[in-house]
Amino acid sequence: MCARNAAADNGSMQTKKTISPVAVGVTDNDVLTLGALRSLLTRMSGINVAWTTGDGNHAIDLCRNPHTRPDVLLVDMSMEPLPGIEVCQRIRAAGLTIGLVCITSFTLRTYAAQAARAGAQAIVSKTDLPGMCNAILQAARGKASSSPVDGVIFHDTDTSDSGAVAGETDNGTATAQAGATLPVASVADPVTTMPSMRELQIIRMLADGMETEAISRSLSLSRYTIATYLKRACDKLGALNRVNLIAICERRGLL
Repeated sequence: MCARNAAADNGSMQTKKTISPVAVGVTDNDVLTLGALRSLLTRMSGINVAWTTGDGNHAIDLCRNPHTRPDVLLVDMSMEPLPGIEVCQRIRAAGLTIGLVCITSFTLRTYAAQAARAGAQAIVSKTDLPGMCNAILQAARGKASSSPVDGVIFHDTDTSDSGAVAGETDNGTATAQAGATLPVASVADPVTTMPSMRELQIIRMLADGMETEAISRSLSLSRYTIATYLKRACDKLGALNRVNLIAICERRGLL
């Protein structure tokens, strides 16, 4: 009788396998945000924060190293000097299939299309903790989350490295073509490069009615440097001039 019970108990224990928590790496160059994310994620069931870093290049190195490679990388989109979008692109270019969950304090539309193109499985607002947790658990399984932005589609990691890119038929419908490393992403937003945080700061000051001289004094930058930042922003967004630049940024929810 005891032997039978022991065997039954043993079988019961074998069916209750321990599920390892998802190892998450976090990269954000805002120290306060980084600390808050570590604290909040640590409290979430099924998630273990493996490491945090404020350096995108360091995050890539940690992901490449099999001893420090996380199941999922949580990456801020507006980092400097290496933007989160480039972090994602380099990780995919290295052939790594870890889950990528992008986070941002801007409107999700700002970076959604770029994140999808770069091979991420989700984009979530930094204030949406339940959504962040769900996206991490999904990405750990190689699964994409539903897109919060119309016209943008995120893909599972098993298709992110399949060598398909978005092509177009005669009627503009997206189709798959072989020979590339990025995933298919159906998007309505043609923007592929976002202004840096400094560029957006200067654009916001212009939008608030500040003249170049006042911006120069406020930021302790030369007029030439400010003009250079604005020129770069115009090139990135395809703006014709400063007025058009402000209008584009307002339309895309950047201001």
